[in-house]
Amino acid sequence: MTDPLDAAGLIAEVFAWVALPTGALFLAIGIARRVWASRYEQQKAVISTVHERDAKVRWFGREHEVVEAVAPLTGSIPAVGDARTVWVHPLRPDSPRLDDPASDGRAMLIVGGIAFAVGMLGLVAGIAIPFIQG
Repeated sequence: MTDPLDAAGLIAEVFAWVALPTGALFLAIGIARRVWASRYEQQKAVISTVHERDAKVRWFGREHEVVEAVAPLTGSIPAVGDARTVWVHPLRPDSPRLDDPASDGRAMLIVGGIAFAVGMLGLVAGIAIPFIQG
């Protein structure tokens, strides 16, 4: 017959082996997404044309040149000539975003933090249970 503490130790060890690396991976991806999103620059743009769910937007670039790109629409369809805020990444200035990148990676950080915490609890329990058994 299996001792309940042996079973609990085995379950805790499985949680540690599965949740710790998964949580660490999710945390790393979430942090990478947050770092990438922090480099976006906010620009004021004007809608020049609208075609179905895409809009061609124009704004002034870093060297004060006019930059034009197509961005997918989110939310309501704007009229030609409307001013919109766009977010432009310095490494990809030809693909602006119409949505705020401030929340990028947040879900990955939350899930990763929870999984990592569960893995740490499993690790601590896996180490402590043999000492409890005596």
